[in-house]
Amino acid sequence: MYDKVKLWVMRTRDTPDVSNFLDKAKDHVDHETGEVCTFGSLEGLKVSIYTGGISIIGSLAKFLYPNNIYPLDRHGTRQAITKLSDSLHLDVADAKVTSMEFGRAFVMRHPVENYLSKLGDTPKLLRYHFDVGTLYYKPQSPRQHKVLAFYDKKADARVKGMVLPDGFDNANLLKYEMRFNGRLPQQMNVPEVTASTLSESVFYRLMVRKYQENYFAISKLNQVKTDIMSEIKTVSDAFDVLVARLINQSDQTQIATFMEELKEAKVFDDRKSYTRLKKKIQDVATKAGVTVSDGLVKELDDEIKNVGAYV
Repeated sequence: MYDKVKLWVMRTRDTPDVSNFLDKAKDHVDHETGEVCTFGSLEGLKVSIYTGGISIIGSLAKFLYPNNIYPLDRHGTRQAITKLSDSLHLDVADAKVTSMEFGRAFVMRHPVENYLSKLGDTPKLLRYHFDVGTLYYKPQSPRQHKVLAFYDKKADARVKGMVLPDGFDNANLLKYEMRFNGRLPQQMNVPEVTASTLSESVFYRLMVRKYQENYFAISKLNQVKTDIMSEIKTVSDAFDVLVARLINQSDQTQIATFMEELKEAKVFDDRKSYTRLKKKIQDVATKAGVTVSDGLVKELDDEIKNVGAYV
């Protein structure tokens, strides 16, 4: 399920010159320092050779396969790293991973935007719904280095000019991925993350667990019961049904925007009040007896659960 990665290979006196194995390699001279850097590519990967090391950036899935529709599991990742080492005539197993994406595309029954509209807020990340087919959860603090992305993979492939495999032309492809940029050992709570680490079973299971936990931490919209009228006995019951219906039928961006407006206006002296308000909204939206699980949410839930079935 790995996709784009950034690798850094430290250079020593014994490191071979890999520039001859690159496509369209070009030298760049820094006229102030005299440093000569070489920039090229290798089957879609961007390779930059500096005095202190070699930077390799790109999709391991595309490097191994023609596209990144099919998920790259830990066995495929090992094959990709081996192929990369063979192609460069340089062992990159110990290369440091400084950035990576982990996720996969799911074939869904309905258009992607229908599922994205059901995803609400999540702790410590802000929700950004730029268009109907793209949803991001980005950090509030610059010290955080994690982003969650949900998007229409078929539309993304079309923009990038990527040819889809046979059978996917009419499919609804929803891509969900985690993006980690910098400080990977601290984020994963491991001593180090190298290219060989990615294919280790313990680390891969850790990534799958984080993938699932991050998804299920997102609040979901439910459906208000169709036969709820028979259960309304008091004014309070009717109020809860109305508010739950409005919340579950609204664009979640409106709620997030309202919360930001409250913070900018410094309405509450205690910042915990914003958290309590958000929880109250979620509690009303999912109140037992008023709502039932949404079919679209359940379908996506099941897909995420099944990710961990074969690790």
